[in-house]
Amino acid sequence: MHKKLALFSGFVTLGMMLVLIMGGTVTKTDSGDGCGTDWPLCHGKLIPTNPSIETMIEYSHRVVSGIEGLLIIALTIWTFAVVKNRFDVKVFAFLAFIFMLIQSIIGAGAVIWQQSDAILALHFGISLVSFASLLILTILLFEGERVHKTVSEKLKIHLYGLTIYTMVVVYTGAYVRHLGATYSCVGWPICAQEVWTFESWVQMGHRAMAALLVFYTLYVLYLARRETNRLVERGMWASLFFIMLQVGTGAWIVLGGHATYVPLLHAFLITCYFGIISYLAYHAYRAQARNDASKQQIS
Repeated sequence: MHKKLALFSGFVTLGMMLVLIMGGTVTKTDSGDGCGTDWPLCHGKLIPTNPSIETMIEYSHRVVSGIEGLLIIALTIWTFAVVKNRFDVKVFAFLAFIFMLIQSIIGAGAVIWQQSDAILALHFGISLVSFASLLILTILLFEGERVHKTVSEKLKIHLYGLTIYTMVVVYTGAYVRHLGATYSCVGWPICAQEVWTFESWVQMGHRAMAALLVFYTLYVLYLARRETNRLVERGMWASLFFIMLQVGTGAWIVLGGHATYVPLLHAFLITCYFGIISYLAYHAYRAQARNDASKQQIS
């Protein structure tokens, strides 16, 4: 089904992954002000002269994000033009475009108006939703009209819940970074210092929520195995792999992983995890919807 479109969608999805990693680099290196308060220009120029390292990081992120935005627009137009009978495919193309637009507005606002840490933390999560929409779109285009086993109501509800809860955990992690609370706790997994600051509580709250996310992932995997739903089970095994590595890199950061690539790996892993969980949640909805439609046709 539309092989060229599917390949292009996969390419755009990888581009969004790059945008997420570069955005994480901007945050990690405190390069958000690398172009001053000018947007879309950089220090009042289209191409900055004699740029500092921070300017190069921020400017390259803007350039790649701009190119990615144009690719998403092209993908959305192409999808609407050639896909005639798949409403869900068009929906995810549209969602990728909308959330890309929203994250661009928030990014521009962060530069121009110097927004609060709570608002800045939304930026990564919104980009993550755009990535997940692109990933689901790509999978749907490659799958075509393939029919999958129906997911039980209980498993479906928990896949929805896991997706929503993951977004909450992602937001708290982004808030930790923007607040500068990454190293506010001594020790891991429990903060060991005698005096706790607001940043310490935020950091510890994120750790507790991340731990709960691991147990929730294990529970949903258990449900999928009990139901012998192979697709969901394989997806949940992959999700467990990524979330365990995510926890490991989180501990690595706190216990001495000061190198820039460690937080970027942290962001990459949660992006992979969220993409898989989001697809499984939509798969559960789609399988149920097709099953209901088949029952109505029989009756």
